[in-house]
Amino acid sequence: MSEKREISALVHLLEDPDENIYLHIKDKLMEIGPECIPLLEKASFEEQLGKLFNDRAKDLIHEISFKKLIEKHRDWVNVPESLFEGIMQIDQYFFPNTTLNYINHELNQMVEDISIQLTNSMSPVEKVMIINNVLFDVYKIYGDKENYHFPENSSFGNLIKNKKGNPLTISLLYTEIANRLNIPIKGINLPNHFIVGYVNENAFSEFKPQNEYHRNDVLFYINAFSKGVILQHVDLEDFLVEIKLENDIKYFTPCNNKAISKRILTNLIYSYKDSEMKYIKQDLQGIFKLYN
Repeated sequence: MSEKREISALVHLLEDPDENIYLHIKDKLMEIGPECIPLLEKASFEEQLGKLFNDRAKDLIHEISFKKLIEKHRDWVNVPESLFEGIMQIDQYFFPNTTLNYINHELNQMVEDISIQLTNSMSPVEKVMIINNVLFDVYKIYGDKENYHFPENSSFGNLIKNKKGNPLTISLLYTEIANRLNIPIKGINLPNHFIVGYVNENAFSEFKPQNEYHRNDVLFYINAFSKGVILQHVDLEDFLVEIKLENDIKYFTPCNNKAISKRILTNLIYSYKDSEMKYIKQDLQGIFKLYN
């Protein structure tokens, strides 16, 4: 209790007009970290402490939250074992209105609805047809073509809540569902249009590097943005010719988790490029630097 009172006393000193005192108090609160945030928010909303305090409190809440994210995401970038964990760190920071509990509840329900229809004797294509039916016909997941570059379409949480997204978020849903069902479907980092691939079970390994996959290790591809349309290798070849890119094996084989989360950041940076939301643009660039 005494510690909480001490933090509260520091919080209220933020309104001191002396810049040196403010910077000293700010440093102390930054050292304490996220524990300060509830008290900062409480003082801002419940007490009439003036514009100077509110502006300083807002900036401090942002700095503390961003520092915490950077520390967590740096650890993930160094050991990117769980794709879901990595993308949710980014998603919950920029789009916190959809809770992680709700997202997991919905994912588990989708998995359950699919699993009761699957049998061991089914072929890969038959399994994909079941997934497609549940995601796109039952849950009505769809690709938002009208507002393709809206930031919300790059949010996994918003996809779960609003049932619409871009090629990357819908592909992420597809791979996460497959992962929870032990079906060997992985992301394919195709330029301009992210897709997924169904990997031969004999070649599949969860943490296998991309350069150890061969083109023929992928049985076929799935365009999740177009309601799970199945594509063959020749379809990807034609697409690369259309966009004038070389027929590189990296466009035909599963990419790693870090490449996928980096692409989410790239999409968000593009979505906000003309925005006046300074904090978001700075934060995105700050996270992106962790990948360099």
